[in-house]
Amino acid sequence: MRHFLLASSALVGCVGISPVQAQEAEDAAIESDDIVVTATRRSERLQDVPLAVNAISGDQLAEAGFKSLQDIQYQFSGVQFGTAPNDAGFRLRGVGTAGGFSSSSESNVATVVDNVVIPFGNPITSLGDLERVEVLKGPQGTQFGKNASSGVVNITTKKPVLGEFSGKAFASYAELNEHDFNGSLNVPLGSTAAFAVYAFHREHDGFFNNIVRNEKWGALENYGIRGKLLWEPSDNLSAYLIADWSRTKRFGPGQFWTINRLASVINPDDGSFRALTNVRNNAITGLGVVPGFNNNQSVEEFEGFGGEDNYGASLEINLGLGEHTLTSITAYRKLDDKQNNFAIDGTPFPIFTARQTGTDQSFVSEEIRLTSPKGSAIEYTAGVYLSRRRAGFGSASSAQLRPAVPFAPNPQISISAGLSTTTTQTESAAVFADGAVKVSDQLKVLFGGRYSYDWVKATSFSVVDPAFPTNIITLPNGFTITPPYAVRPLERGSASKGDWSGRLGLEFNPTEDILLFGTIARGYLGPTVTFSGLTGTRTIANPQTVRDITFGLKSQFFDRKVTFNANIFFDKYKDLQTSVFNGLEFLTQNAGGFNASGFEFDTAWRISPRFGINASYTFSKTKFTDYITSCPNSILAQSRTVVLALCNAPGSIAPDPANIANDARQIGTRLFQAKGASLAGAPKHSATFGMDFNHPVGESFQVDASANFYYRSKVFYDVANPLSTQKGYGTIGTTLGFGDIDGAWRIAVFARNLLDKRFHAAVIGRPFADAGSTVNWLTREGRRTVGVSAEVKF
Repeated sequence: MRHFLLASSALVGCVGISPVQAQEAEDAAIESDDIVVTATRRSERLQDVPLAVNAISGDQLAEAGFKSLQDIQYQFSGVQFGTAPNDAGFRLRGVGTAGGFSSSSESNVATVVDNVVIPFGNPITSLGDLERVEVLKGPQGTQFGKNASSGVVNITTKKPVLGEFSGKAFASYAELNEHDFNGSLNVPLGSTAAFAVYAFHREHDGFFNNIVRNEKWGALENYGIRGKLLWEPSDNLSAYLIADWSRTKRFGPGQFWTINRLASVINPDDGSFRALTNVRNNAITGLGVVPGFNNNQSVEEFEGFGGEDNYGASLEINLGLGEHTLTSITAYRKLDDKQNNFAIDGTPFPIFTARQTGTDQSFVSEEIRLTSPKGSAIEYTAGVYLSRRRAGFGSASSAQLRPAVPFAPNPQISISAGLSTTTTQTESAAVFADGAVKVSDQLKVLFGGRYSYDWVKATSFSVVDPAFPTNIITLPNGFTITPPYAVRPLERGSASKGDWSGRLGLEFNPTEDILLFGTIARGYLGPTVTFSGLTGTRTIANPQTVRDITFGLKSQFFDRKVTFNANIFFDKYKDLQTSVFNGLEFLTQNAGGFNASGFEFDTAWRISPRFGINASYTFSKTKFTDYITSCPNSILAQSRTVVLALCNAPGSIAPDPANIANDARQIGTRLFQAKGASLAGAPKHSATFGMDFNHPVGESFQVDASANFYYRSKVFYDVANPLSTQKGYGTIGTTLGFGDIDGAWRIAVFARNLLDKRFHAAVIGRPFADAGSTVNWLTREGRRTVGVSAEVKF
């Protein structure tokens, strides 16, 4: 069993350094029992990096029974991963992506795989060939780009090994018929080159019931392959080519919804009876559904499925120029999103149905950088970066709404105005430099700067959907198109902007094993133009900026058996790019202001070579300082008088007096000032505690065991809306293994979420329903999984 992070494992990367330098760094790391990371684009001891950074090896994740990259959230405090559109991707210190179903939005937290920025999709759907994962918190735009304004998840896969023929095979089986098979092979090609290939297949059955269609939803299948070729003809030259392809198949819609709460059938204004709401509610409860947080039954009547192909290639060339290293990284990625069918009304009626033909995206990038030698008076990495991202070309979506069902089949409204197509192209260029100036043996001045310029162009239009023509005709399903719709003409949007990001700070080493640092940094996220996925509503989001102040400590004691790292941070965001659910769809908008501040620590104690413990904790207080958004459902569910009194922020549209007499709930468009509210999905507290143990059995075998506890506190998934609450929860993961003492083979049993603690990806308002109705967005991780695994190496 490999020891946990901050204990005694040796990790090495060779970004921006020659193969000889990389080997020297690895040898030094093994001798000193330290972790080597590439958080600053050069190999350094983790304890020598003046950043808030954590790291874990891929083997540690896999041996603990984890299957997905997102599972690193259970290893580090201050890290979360969301699968809902208003909480998608990684969050660090409570801040992450909240772009909704937009045609173009970038993440606050960048994902980087083998030095390549990944703007969409997930090329790491299996953990079998990961070398390590590093999590860098706070703005990292100086070296990792403008879409790293809140942090970076930096992933390194295992490189081919020169002069060695080796391989491994892994298999596991767990509940829900979860099986995972992967294998790798390393083949030397003479003395200067090596080829490695990795292939995998992962699959599990559905984890919740659709009782209307009598189907299990949530099943997932992933399979793919990754090939790598490393060539090192001399100490001063290396070339590293990587190509990968993977496919994901999903049974059930991407929106795993069950009813959490039903709206009241009594109008809060005048006590009148809502007949349509009553019929729909009765249809749901009549099927035996008990609304609530633990509801595991979907009642969507519309089929759901989807999938994607994700593939790409990169070429990294390192050339030694004296003591400097010149690096070129050329990359291409493609995401081919397959047809996706879904409904999001949460009822057994065809109120809303939608289909997407796919949303293809492509990305090409080129980075050239020069890295100075380690230990010089001025250490630096400087370079240029170019990229182009295209989305939506050749794709279309169609959505229909039948607001009177089941009372009447008509009207049937084409929300998307037929087949809607949205395209976006974002081009970026940047120059950057980052490094440190050595003032003395104990003091360094840290510096970094990046200037980025973005050009964003987007278009949106619709054409007649052959399945839903514009004239009034009766369709095979008995519905008619009423009223007829008009296709949307071509609409364009564009934005261009240049701005800077950077950092300035000090690093002080009073002793060899104590490092103090303080930095002030500016993060930047470029402008974006979005057209919503359903109605084609255009929004232009201004650039987002963040000012971060961090003070940190890294320390080791008692012959480095005890490690304690800590930092405090103060982040101030301006024009935060976030998403707002308007009752129909998510729109990307700017929040006026937002602050995040707190502290975090991680510690580890290697009590003996056989036993160690570790812990981490993050306190992050998030607060909007100015954010005008849609009136929360918890307020809309109350009387019109309350709504008008509480939701009257600038921009609100007053009720039309002519319609009030006919509709007591006619309240116009009401906006809410969310100043003082927490960011949606951002926990105030998160913590981990773990332990690991290994012991020889005789001379040839060993037993190993580990346990990990993860906790995160209560969050709201809709700003200032207590109806969208996810209570705090904790999960436990365990593993027990037995194998060859030299690691040639190992068998194990593992458990994820051992106590079967239920939690959700989100709790949000139900579309096309009266205010007060909410849905659970289910996630597989909110279920216990127990399994067995076996691995052999040669």
